[in-house]
This record gives sequence, structure tokens and C-alpha cells, in this order.
Amino acid sequence: MAIFLHKKLEVVDSLHGKIEFIDKIDENRPHVKVGILNLMPTLEDTERQLIEVLDTRLLQVELDFIYLDTKKVEDDKRKYFHQFYKSFEEIKEEHYDGIIVTGAPLEHLNYWDIDYFEELKEFFQYTKNHVTSTLFLCWASEFGLQYFYGVNRYQLKDKLSGVYEHYLVKKTDLVKGFNDYFFVPQSRYCSIIESELSDREDLILTSKSNESGVYIVEAKDKSKVFLTGHAEYDLYTLDKEYRRDINKGLKINPPCNYYRDDDPNKEPVFMWKATATLIYHNWLYYYVYC
Repeated sequence: MAIFLHKKLEVVDSLHGKIEFIDKIDENRPHVKVGILNLMPTLEDTERQLIEVLDTRLLQVELDFIYLDTKKVEDDKRKYFHQFYKSFEEIKEEHYDGIIVTGAPLEHLNYWDIDYFEELKEFFQYTKNHVTSTLFLCWASEFGLQYFYGVNRYQLKDKLSGVYEHYLVKKTDLVKGFNDYFFVPQSRYCSIIESELSDREDLILTSKSNESGVYIVEAKDKSKVFLTGHAEYDLYTLDKEYRRDINKGLKINPPCNYYRDDDPNKEPVFMWKATATLIYHNWLYYYVYC
């Protein structure tokens, strides 16, 4: 139906015409309350991408963006957080139907070396009692699986970057409407140890890829969903990351199966938009709105 933001973000103006924003929630119509803990350095790109995939005609989505006080950021980002986001301290007593925890460029660090490690653990603990279903993305899925279930990751030799074919291992409500094979962007330096998911009674391995490994892991009670990839990415996100890494002097291959004819001088091909819509809308309908 529409998106309601308690604090109007700067990206709202660029989304007019694509997304319907409302000034208040109509309590007589179905709605959900969702929070997004945004750990990405590209704040506005991530905001825009997640708002777009959460836009649905069947639900009003009341949306808060959240930050951690102990996360070290530049003064301008701190000012931005204070203006447009809510701190974890502010929402500690609130209940959310859904929470999304984004990825973060932290895979070269041990979890305990992250400056906001203790507050992030507290936030994860908060989700257990105050959130109906929490969705963990990329790096957050790695840490979440380790924190809640003791499932570990391993470091890859090279960065995994590209659009990979995935398939369904088990059909759940999260993948209703999916084709047996589908494409999703991946951008990471680590992978989940799949053998540690075997014979678990509390987790479901829903989807994987022969090239990029584990993709979707779910708690059987639907309280947690872990996505190692980035279905929410827009068409040019992988390209921006690739150009950024090249400009840093990193020796890195172009994202695979992404550019037309695998030529980074040509346009990318959008192969995952329908998948993004399905996975986020299914999460809202079957895991969050219940």
C-alpha cells in the first residue's frame, strides 16, 4: 500500500513516482512495523534499495532506520544519524514486526575486533524478545548464524562478486513463487560452512549455489532469516563496488555473469529484480505480518 517514515529521509524525493509515501498509518488497514539497522557505509543507496523492495500494495509498512551509538563514524554521518535515524537506545522498549540487519564491509576483521561488537550483540539479543522475524543480510548473516547457532564461516581466497545461479534445496513460504533456478548478486569474502548446517533441527537450508555456496538459511520457527547475498541491490551496485575496488588499487576480477558479454565496458544485465520482489514480499507477508 505505502511506506510511512517517522523521519523523512533525503532519498524520499528521488523515490517519488516510484514509491507511495504516507503521512500516517491507517489503523483500519493492514500494516507492519519494520526497523532497519543500517551498517553499510553507503547509507542512502542502502536506504533506497530497501525501501524499494519493501514497497508492497497489500501492506502499509511503518519504517524506522536505526543506528548504534558505539559505531565510529565521521561527524557528518553522526549528524545524519541524529537527523534521520533512531538510536538503538531509543527503541529498546519497542516491538517490531520485522527487523532487517544490513551487511557491512567487515569480513577481514574478527567479530570481537569490531568497535561496536558489544552493542551489536545486545541488539541481536534484543531481536529475540522484541521482534517477530529478523532478516540478516550478507556479513550480518555470517555473524548472526555464529551468534545464535554456532555456525561458522570460512575465508575465501578471492572476493566473491557477481550474479550467481542458485537453486532451491527446500521449499518454504519465503520462496513461494520462485523458479527452481534463479539469480542473485553476491559480494563477499567469506562463506558459511555448509556442513555445520547438516542435521540441524532448528535451521533450514533453503537455497544454495554450486558456485557461491549457501544462500538462504531460515530458523524453523521463522523468527530469523539469513541471506548471504544481496537481492536488494540495484542494477549498478556491483559496478560501483568494482570501480571503487579498482580505484583503491585492489587486484580484483570484474563481477562475473553481470556485464553484457562479461565485458565491464558494457552495461550490466538485470537478472534478479523479480527474485528481490518475491523474497522481500514473502518475508513481509508470511514471516512478519502474522
